[in-house]
Amino acid sequence: MTSSPFKGWVGVILAAGAGARMRSSIPKPLHTLCGRTLLEQTMCVLNEAGLERIVVVASPSLATDPGFLETVGNDTTIAIQSEPRGTGDALLSASDAAGDASYVLVANADMPLITPCTVGKMLATHAENHAAITLLTGVGDVPVGFGRVRRDAGGHVTEIIEEADADEETLGLDEFNAGYYCMDASLAWRLMRELKPSVKGEMYITDAIIGAVSTGARVGAVTASDLSEVTGVNDRAELAEAEAVMRARIRRRWMIEGVSMVDPAATYIDSGVTIGQDTTLKPNTHLLGSTHIGIDAVIGPGTVLQDTRVGDGAKVVSSHAEYARIGERASVGLFSHLRPGAVIGPDAHIGNYAEVKNSVVGAGVNIGHFSYVGDATVGAGANIGAGTVTCNYDGNVKHETYIGENAFIGSGSMLVAPVSIGRGASTGAGSVVTRDVAPGTRVAGVPARPLSDPGEGAQD
Repeated sequence: MTSSPFKGWVGVILAAGAGARMRSSIPKPLHTLCGRTLLEQTMCVLNEAGLERIVVVASPSLATDPGFLETVGNDTTIAIQSEPRGTGDALLSASDAAGDASYVLVANADMPLITPCTVGKMLATHAENHAAITLLTGVGDVPVGFGRVRRDAGGHVTEIIEEADADEETLGLDEFNAGYYCMDASLAWRLMRELKPSVKGEMYITDAIIGAVSTGARVGAVTASDLSEVTGVNDRAELAEAEAVMRARIRRRWMIEGVSMVDPAATYIDSGVTIGQDTTLKPNTHLLGSTHIGIDAVIGPGTVLQDTRVGDGAKVVSSHAEYARIGERASVGLFSHLRPGAVIGPDAHIGNYAEVKNSVVGAGVNIGHFSYVGDATVGAGANIGAGTVTCNYDGNVKHETYIGENAFIGSGSMLVAPVSIGRGASTGAGSVVTRDVAPGTRVAGVPARPLSDPGEGAQD
């Protein structure tokens, strides 16, 4: 495993803000964007950029939120900002957690569109220029609320002026502070301790720039090449706008990797999805969570797959699947539903309006239409006739059904679990099977009984 080139660095993610403009009971860092929380997306960017150590600064209430704890996991250190006293105080709250780190990258949990490439460029530039502070800026149309960057005649950064404090001339500047910073750790902690409260009683990282410049420390800047990276998320409208940008990036990435999309704008792919070459995605397809699609598959139209694995050459049409597995060359749909625990074997067919839940469906099985298979094992080559139901629930307990290889289940059969249908056995149309059926036996009736005449119970 290749070691990160950024040894001695720690990433500090500021996530303690109240996020009042989201108007939500969900903390802002835990709102989702393309299948990841805003905080998780920021953590992933820092990891992919090469930072192995991350500290997340959280409020006391956020630090106890189950969703937050699940997001940060066991490998991330949590630092608590006890009171909302501004970004400078938030960064200072991470000083103990940062330990002996030599350098600090400061990130914000509400800027999910920054890329690992941009973060990596900041880290490398900071080291190459021997700067004390390197900030990320944007140049162009300034988003509302962003501070302006002032430079001297030589082009050196001298200060950041918050929008609320800016005069008319300063508001005319087109370079703005994006809120990401690289800092030498010892300098960072000293500058944060020296910050003075604003009229609102808060201390801001931006005020440290003047402090650094006054000591003769070098302050550098990296300008984002794409302005979409340096836009923040403060309300639901901005969250939707950020999601649109992220989805467009994801779609482009997979098309470059060899995936075909009939209508990219009507295709929705989460960040954690993987897709094989020569797969085709048709309109109104949603690939969510950690879904994996193999090569040469066809998905859609109108298909939703959540945390599902689809094998090479499989086809899923106008259907839903959650936490399911679909084998190579299998076909699903139209209008079928694979619920958690459904495992569909290679070359199997799940037809129209079928539902499979917590069941293993063997290779080459045919479940044509209008059937429910739950808590069952279906052997290879079996045929499940239209309208078949595994009656798995007795009102208190779920029971299992076993259908052997090459069994033939007639249309409208009710298989009352627990029950076993032997290899090569068959049931007549409309049978209600309440007892085990021996291999090779034909049964029919209500309740189903063995047929003495091989012609009895014959079906179309």
